[in-house]
Amino acid sequence: MTGALFALLGSIPDLKGQPLLPDTLDNPVRLKDVVVTAQYSPQSERNADYKVEVINREIIELKGANNLRELLQHELGINISQKSVFGSSLEFQGMSKENIKILIDGVPVIGRLNGTIDLGQISLANIDRIEMIQGPVSVFYGTDAMGGVVNLITKKYYEGNGEIRASAGYESIGALDFNLGGGFNFGKNTISMHGAYYDFGGLTTANAPRSKNWEPKTQYMGHLGFARKLNNLTLRYAAQVSDEKLYSIGDTVKSNSGVKSITDADYFTRRIDNSLNLQGPVLPKHFFDATVAYQDYRRFHDTYKIDPQTGESSLSNTDLRENNQELFGLLNARAQFGRNDGAKRFNYAMGIDYYYESTEGERILNHKQSNQTGALLGSLNFRLWERVEIQPALRFSYNNVFGNVASPAFNFKMPIAKTQVIRFAYARGYRAPSLKELYLDFAVKAGPVTYLISGNPNLNPEQSHSFNLFYTLELFKNRLRVEPSLFYNEVESLIALSDLVDNNRNYINIDQFRSKGGILNLSFKGSSSFKAKAGFAWIGRYNRLSETTEASPFLFTPELNAKFQYTLPVVRIQLNLFYKMVGEMPGFTLGSAGELLETQRDAFSVWDIDLARSFDRPGITLFAGVKNLLDVDNIETLNQAGAAHSSDMQLWGRSFFVKIQYRFSWDSSKNDH
Repeated sequence: MTGALFALLGSIPDLKGQPLLPDTLDNPVRLKDVVVTAQYSPQSERNADYKVEVINREIIELKGANNLRELLQHELGINISQKSVFGSSLEFQGMSKENIKILIDGVPVIGRLNGTIDLGQISLANIDRIEMIQGPVSVFYGTDAMGGVVNLITKKYYEGNGEIRASAGYESIGALDFNLGGGFNFGKNTISMHGAYYDFGGLTTANAPRSKNWEPKTQYMGHLGFARKLNNLTLRYAAQVSDEKLYSIGDTVKSNSGVKSITDADYFTRRIDNSLNLQGPVLPKHFFDATVAYQDYRRFHDTYKIDPQTGESSLSNTDLRENNQELFGLLNARAQFGRNDGAKRFNYAMGIDYYYESTEGERILNHKQSNQTGALLGSLNFRLWERVEIQPALRFSYNNVFGNVASPAFNFKMPIAKTQVIRFAYARGYRAPSLKELYLDFAVKAGPVTYLISGNPNLNPEQSHSFNLFYTLELFKNRLRVEPSLFYNEVESLIALSDLVDNNRNYINIDQFRSKGGILNLSFKGSSSFKAKAGFAWIGRYNRLSETTEASPFLFTPELNAKFQYTLPVVRIQLNLFYKMVGEMPGFTLGSAGELLETQRDAFSVWDIDLARSFDRPGITLFAGVKNLLDVDNIETLNQAGAAHSSDMQLWGRSFFVKIQYRFSWDSSKNDH
């Protein structure tokens, strides 16, 4: 299911019944295509029952990506939007915000603003790879996983005695990043440490004399890990601290009486994460994985009044830190036990999952709220004949606010010969309203206007049905892979924000949301020096306003993407091209008089070009490139009369980056020979 159970890989058979990896705990070996997210146990990517997309460390470095927003910009079927102060949000297959669960080593990340985890706050400094599933995995991860999951896997294994890695980068938008980290093996123990710093000076893509819609920010991240082998089991402790300060700069506004004023705000966000994990084989062909984790999240802001004449600032006495502070805590404990024996037709896994979430603050109803969820989950895997597998699963949850709920899932996998695989997945998703949606009154300033988003204690849980069909065809000795897929999602009692009335919005249940479409991915490995991927997506999003018109209730948007990697062998320079086109996005909205207006967001394309040059002896790699070559910034949405209805922040225009990375590893055993 979850957890990086790499020590078990020696006992997990491939389609031919042979071990994937040597059966050794003293010198673990990893395969690039091993995935762990929502699987029975670690599997090769081809053998996995769920379709998992993987982005490895190499791509993270080649793209010069500092955070999750920058990394996912070119991925097919994924839509990223940006809101000032709130940050970046994520959409899978038309499903967005609260329905996408973000994990670090299987532990959920908390701290949503307006229903989203700000992707710009999630550092990639010590991330080894990222695994994504588009589609519901509520049976494994519970609430918030109806639309899919993004699981960031931290680096845990170091060859030999260890390694040290350091990097420094600059981007022409006024951004600096520094990273230093490493891991050390001694006996049965491993210690890892990592620190990162990121500073962004901010910029504006709007006509504003003073404010910046891409706010300046400074981020710090620190990580400490310890692992010890206990016979066949491995015990791991990890702690991570992240801290961000975001500067929201206001413009001069004039009141009705003619008095001019300027308001600035500094937003502080801090996360402290702790986790303890025990995993490994406990019986022949059986595995055990247990994690206890606690997260502490705090966000507050200081507001300053700026004198328009002198520029002097003074701390506001009406918007005090002690009144706007948000405190959230999450205790998560989970354990799984199961058998995965390739020689058996019947395998199983079972587990328990517990969440205790709490929040407190002046803007919380009664100043303090909490909820608890306990769950039992089980999965059975039947091999009907030589290779055909069916895997029913069920999660039974109890929430102290919303009662009992059962979330079933069903997976089917059928390899055809050795070159084709068909996968079908159905899941019943479930999401209980978050504490913020239930109890928090949240105020946010946007220039001279203050918007209030109010909680609603009378919300009902969301539930969904989801269907996914995948087909994989490998040709020319696995050099070419063709992967078409279809999906359909339906959400009942979707929680959304109401229309804006007098600058106020509150959470409500709307009747239904649906999305459907198809995705075609092509990948080609010409040689060790050339790789290429391309894809096309056709995503339809349901708009309930369209039902009052003759238009189709599904409004479709096309997407194209392409990735090329080529290494010049003589000079050892790697050239990388990343491209994505998002087509026109139609929609409907209500006009000022309540009339229905048809809208259309403009299409846009994003090109990145990167170069990498490595030098083996000193362990240095140089990276340089151009991000957003076509200089895309805000995307206009026009109404049916051709007038601008809104402008969506998408990117900040063209930028250039350079980075230098140093890596040093050592193995004292090699010096003894």
